[in-house]
Amino acid sequence: MEKHLEPSKLDIKIFDKKNSRPFAEASLDNKEVYELRDDTMRTPLEKADVFEQLLQTENACELWIVPVIESTSSFTQSLSEEKASALFGMLSSFRKNVQRDRTFLVLGPDCSASMKEKVKELGYTILPCEEADLQNVTVEY
Repeated sequence: MEKHLEPSKLDIKIFDKKNSRPFAEASLDNKEVYELRDDTMRTPLEKADVFEQLLQTENACELWIVPVIESTSSFTQSLSEEKASALFGMLSSFRKNVQRDRTFLVLGPDCSASMKEKVKELGYTILPCEEADLQNVTVEY
């Protein structure tokens, strides 16, 4: 079965310049920033399906993907899904740091507030971000 997809209005930006600080280097005037987390135990195919649904938005928003390295214990404490937290808890017993991609939804004036609801309906955890915290997000891999 062949799918025909329209071009997405969701602009995906991937930051890969090591030690850069994307939020410190960009203007966030008139923008709201939320971190998206998928703490569910979905399979990779299920995650891909949900991400495809996210791409089908009619809102002109941005999705920023920033690779980071953080301590496994701090990452584990931030997880809301109990099973995922337990899994990474085991990982922390033999791995000090974890590399992961942090995903941020950047809502500008052209992006509908309904986008936050759509993200929640798709099962993502959406966390508001403080500008001061965003200034410290650094690309690491």
